[in-house]
Order: sequence, then structure tokens, then C-alpha cells
Amino acid sequence: MSKFIISYILLLFSVCVYGKVYETQTNDPTLKTVQLYPKNKPLDLPIMGLNGSGTLELHFDDLAQTNRTYYYTVIQCHTDWTPTILNQMEYIDGFIESTIYDYDFSAGVKQKYTHYRLEIPNQDMTITKSGNYVLVVYENSMQEPLFTHRFMVAENRVGVNANVAYARNLYDRNKFQDITFTINYKGYTIFNPQVEIRATVLQNNRWDNAVQNVPPYLVGLNTISYDYMNTFLFPSGREFRQFDTRSLRFKGQNIRVLDVNRDYNQVYLLYDLPLMNQSYNFFQDMNGGYYIENFDLNNYMTQVDYTWVQFNIDYKKPIPNGKLYVVGAFNQWKCDENSELEYIEDEQAYVANIYMKQGLYNYAYVFVDDQGKKHYDITEGYYADTENNYTILIYHTPFGERYDRIIAIKNINSLTDR
Repeated sequence: MSKFIISYILLLFSVCVYGKVYETQTNDPTLKTVQLYPKNKPLDLPIMGLNGSGTLELHFDDLAQTNRTYYYTVIQCHTDWTPTILNQMEYIDGFIESTIYDYDFSAGVKQKYTHYRLEIPNQDMTITKSGNYVLVVYENSMQEPLFTHRFMVAENRVGVNANVAYARNLYDRNKFQDITFTINYKGYTIFNPQVEIRATVLQNNRWDNAVQNVPPYLVGLNTISYDYMNTFLFPSGREFRQFDTRSLRFKGQNIRVLDVNRDYNQVYLLYDLPLMNQSYNFFQDMNGGYYIENFDLNNYMTQVDYTWVQFNIDYKKPIPNGKLYVVGAFNQWKCDENSELEYIEDEQAYVANIYMKQGLYNYAYVFVDDQGKKHYDITEGYYADTENNYTILIYHTPFGERYDRIIAIKNINSLTDR
């Protein structure tokens, strides 16, 4: 294929995707348990260093087990997750698209599937610039992705000092956690910090409530302050609810009934209660995350079965003017038809049945009112000393540059970095 044809195809593709906001989402219901994380760290945010420092692992299951060939590419994005105007060949060293060759078939499970695996970077593709990226996996056309997944490539150019504080507003003090930080850029050139620097803060690796694309508050000599009041203010929440399906031979944590038969697996969780009026109890959770594992068999990727999991939360009567959902990293915190609970009058409870791979899971309930506002206060409640992780991303866009570099990553914890 000539360079002219390749350039023309890339131009058409950039026109089609420009302005699109990329999210982490799966568009094919036969593809399950899509995970992208640093190698051997399934609970971490998908971030790798520039110039081959660190590797990301992609895992997903094809439950249809059809004869399909999966292709992938990566697209560089701005801080708002819209594509940059750079040609893919400007930030990819190697092929701009390739095939996922690494797969294996499930064994010893009721739900048959094909498990696919990919590492980035690899011999086909290396990323040469820092910034936001989205991994696109498709079958026929990259414009019709089967799923997309956000990830980041970072440089280590500046220092960041950060801490978690109580909210400065007395009313919010027991409900929120406030993030403040200072950037030290001595030895690194930034001509106009107010224009060139932006910051994003994530709570527990979540993009659904991230505070994004914020300019500096104050600029000093070689320092940039982000000491805003109420800008990086996050609901504290509580420790997450948790259940354990790593074995189907005995009832794990929070399991009420195991219904294991020849054709399928069904797990019924204990009936949950609203926690807003309950006393706070600390325990070590995964901050909304999950990981896949099977205690009964050896291979944790291909000998792990799927099971229906029934969530239940008691309410004497349905909550008016809205809907109730169950969310966590397992469904990217999405409130949609797949995570909605139905109120069952006879049980006086909200119920949802979700198909999930065996593992250890954190989850929470959220009420979404008719205006689309999320309310965790009526299902989980708040406690200011709840343990949460925060990730600070520092972006730099020098004058005339066409993409946003990530020049620092800072991870802090609400217990150890007060």
C-alpha cells in the first residue's frame, strides 16, 4: 500500500473521530470482563511510563466463541478525551494497527469462552509521546469499535506535593475530602503556567466523578499552587460493600445462597441495608475495584467460571422520582439498564441479577433522580475519614504544541497523606 493511500485513510479517519469524546466502554454484549491495567497490578489505573517504562495488560473474554479476528489501535487524546490532530504515525513507533494473537480457550467451566490477552508496548507498537490515549479494539472497522479503554502515558518532569484535607466549609466537613497540591517545576521550562498547565484529579481510579482540566490557582517562583476551595472536593463515601465468589464450593463473604447446577451458577448475596444512618466501620477494601480469581482451579484466567450474581438492598417501599443502580469498577460506574435494580414488592427490596466472572468485588448503590443527579447519601452515607485513593495528573501544553503532555503523576491516600 502506497504512502499516499495510507495518509489518505488516516486523514479520513481523523476527520471522522475529531471531536468525539472517548470513554471506557464495551459495545459488544458478548465481550465480558474487559480489563486494562499495569502488568500484574489489576487494581491500578492504566498508566505506563514513556519510552517503554512499564507495560499494560489487556484481558477480555469472548463468550460467543465465534471465529473472529480482533484488531487494535491507539488514539491520542487531549485532556478532555477528544482526539488530537496528530497523525498516528507521529506518536506510534511501528504498526498503527495490529492483531491480537494471544488467546486461549476456557477449560473446566460451564460458561465456555475464549480469553484474549495483549501487552502494550509490544514488538508491533510502541508509543513515543506522553498524554491521554484510548485503546480501540475492533473487528471490521476502527470506526465501529467493539470496545474502547482509556489509559495514560506519563513523563516524570516535575515534582508534586499533595495532601488530603477536610472540607473548609463547616457544612461539608463531615461529608467531603479536599485535595490540595503544589507543583515544583525548577529545572523544567514552563513559560506561561496559567495557560500551559492543567490538572486532573481522580478518586479511586474513577472517571465518572473526576475533576478535570483545571488551571493553576497561584503561580510563584518555580512553583504552581492548586489550593482551590471546593474545586477538588470529593464525597468521602464509606468503605465499599464487598462479595467473594472465588470459590463455588463454599459460601464466600456476603453470599447468602449458592445455586450451582449442571447448566449455570447462581449466587444470591445477603440482603444489604441502606447505611446512611449506620455507624461507620473501617475495613480494608479495594476502593471500588475488583480482581478475577478462582480458588478451586489453577489458571485464574481460563479456569474461572461466570455466575449470575443477585444484588439485593432492602427498602420498605420504592424511592420516588428516580432509579437505583449498583456500580463499581466492574461496570465502570455506569448507571444504565445493565446496572439498574428493580423494586420487588413481595420482597420489599431492590433486586438486580448481573452476569459476572468469579472474583473478589467491591460495589456500591447509588440513587439517580429524575434530573440525572447521583445521590450516594441515601444508600451509602458519608464519613469524612473514609479511606480513599487519589491520583493527580499534571498536563503541559507548550505554546504551539498540538497535544497535551503528562509531566507528572502523584498518588495520595486519605489516611496517610492528611
